[in-house]
Amino acid sequence: MSDSHQGNIRQYVNDMIGLEADVVHAIKGQLADERISSRSDLAPLLREIADAGERRLERLKELSKAEGGALGSAIKEGVTTATGVLAGLYGRVREHPLSRMVRDDIIAQSAASTSYGMLLTLALAAGHAGCEALAKDGLRSTSPAVTRLTALMPDIVAEELAQDEPLANPAAAHVALAAIRDSWNQSPSV
Repeated sequence: MSDSHQGNIRQYVNDMIGLEADVVHAIKGQLADERISSRSDLAPLLREIADAGERRLERLKELSKAEGGALGSAIKEGVTTATGVLAGLYGRVREHPLSRMVRDDIIAQSAASTSYGMLLTLALAAGHAGCEALAKDGLRSTSPAVTRLTALMPDIVAEELAQDEPLANPAAAHVALAAIRDSWNQSPSV
């Protein structure tokens, strides 16, 4: 592998370390929130996302070390890159409604999925089998997490609104989810 490709892999991997670390940290903080921990539909999913993220994070660190990455300054740069993406998303958890926290998780998983797609492309182009396997694993985990979280969103929003006053349309969550699924089904396949 050329020095240029190796340098690119090192940079992408370190960016992913920062991104995964931020996401795992934020989700673990959310799991301590009673509004999430009390939901049998959401808490196990977020726990699964955090656990998968931790496993990938360890593999990313191992890969960075194997590629000669300095786990100090290079990761600091990666964390800065990732936190720039997620800084506005994960603030003080208890100040936000549950729906906003889940929305932020969807955005974070989408950013991770896109980033793993970029890492996969780089790994394939550079001929790096270990990086390729890790990126595929990341895609297989983060992409479905987006759709699973999105499927919960309409009920969460409707439940929050119903706490304030009765809903004008009690079927709103069901109708919204059907429209969301329809919009995804109309998207051209990748």
